[in-house]
Amino acid sequence: MDLHIELTGDVPLRRQLERALRDAIRSGRLVAGSTLPPTRILAEELGVSRGVVVDSYAQLAAEGYLATQQGSGTRVAFVPSPPPVPRRETKAPPRVRFDLRPGLADLHGFPRARWQAAVTRALRETPDARLTYPNAQGFPELRRALAEYLARARAAVADPDDVVVACSSAHAMSTLWRVLHRRGARRVAVEDPGWHWQRLTVERAGLEAVPIEVDEHGLVVSRLDEHDLDAVVLTAAHQYPTGVVLSPERRTDLIAWARRTRSLVVEDDYDAEYRYDREPVASLQGLAPDVVVYCGTASKTLAPALRLAWLVAPDRLIDALTDELRITGANPPALDQAALARFVGDSELDRHLRRMRRQYRGKRAILLAELHRHLPGVTIGGAAAGLHLLAWLPDGADERSIGAAARASGVAVHELHRHCAVFAPQPPALLLGYAFPTVSELRAAMRLLAIAAR
Repeated sequence: MDLHIELTGDVPLRRQLERALRDAIRSGRLVAGSTLPPTRILAEELGVSRGVVVDSYAQLAAEGYLATQQGSGTRVAFVPSPPPVPRRETKAPPRVRFDLRPGLADLHGFPRARWQAAVTRALRETPDARLTYPNAQGFPELRRALAEYLARARAAVADPDDVVVACSSAHAMSTLWRVLHRRGARRVAVEDPGWHWQRLTVERAGLEAVPIEVDEHGLVVSRLDEHDLDAVVLTAAHQYPTGVVLSPERRTDLIAWARRTRSLVVEDDYDAEYRYDREPVASLQGLAPDVVVYCGTASKTLAPALRLAWLVAPDRLIDALTDELRITGANPPALDQAALARFVGDSELDRHLRRMRRQYRGKRAILLAELHRHLPGVTIGGAAAGLHLLAWLPDGADERSIGAAARASGVAVHELHRHCAVFAPQPPALLLGYAFPTVSELRAAMRLLAIAAR
């Protein structure tokens, strides 16, 4: 047998022999049924103690690589080869030079030093006993910090006992849909156009997503009565992707509908902290905490890598939401929750948001100027808010072709039709995120986008 064994002093001899025999069997150099040398002979040839060989044979026999039978020595066990699996063909995505896809915050502006200080403080101050399995509802200090922040910044009615911490807004909503589904819910209204991942969370939970049209005043609330619904999910403060704000009249009508039909309103407040022409519109939840579930996330305020989001729900749902998270064990790490609690409690989040609002306001102004310069036929929709804008193209423009040409030149954008389920976008439009790119990248991207449009 040619085992190619070269023993060194870096790794225990037994493990080296095990590895060499295992590799020989896997590679086919030792075929099934072949007999291995007696332990004494192999030990003499390798210059090791017999115990090393005996232990190696025993370990490989326990793993199923070898078979021992008294009177016939040690043989290579028959291990059926797995059938060949065809490799999945993957196509390399186009190279992205300038990323204008919506939903990304300015990751260059992540407050590393201040976040590190919050993490260090959390590590230093968290008692050893708190390093056990995390509270399924969320780290108590974080729930308290979030309740205070949301009451102050979003006019929410938030008690720490009504806050549930999750890994992302999609995770939080998926958990909520599963709870509602077990309670008999069947249909959930979603905005159209709207965040398509939001619709997927509804469908993956076994519920039917019912598209409801969005116009210049937000979700068309009057259409809700046309369907037998158990809940509705919407982005009231800054509709995704159109950027419009739900009008005061429709806010009132929506709350009245929820109470009359005993339905639930789920408010996805994904980027409402960013408003550039006035103070942000307060949350819907503050108007009706008995029928509105508030969903927030750190992905747009800080970074998606933190994997932290939260729900503020009516008391009747808290135990079921917590049980769902406890069963799945899908909770953000407790130390990260402790760090965010310190970060929010020390007003670092407020300071960070003030700084980022100034930056985003400036970037948005630059993007508008470049659009008017290179694509004068484009009009802008929605409020001066958030991390992206909707650029309506001239009638007759082919948004799919323009988007494909832009990506081919290295500019990543989203076309509006990607976020439509039933209602076709008229006129065509592109979603342009301005938070992540630098100012020079925004200018270069607009030049390439103009070429793609032509």
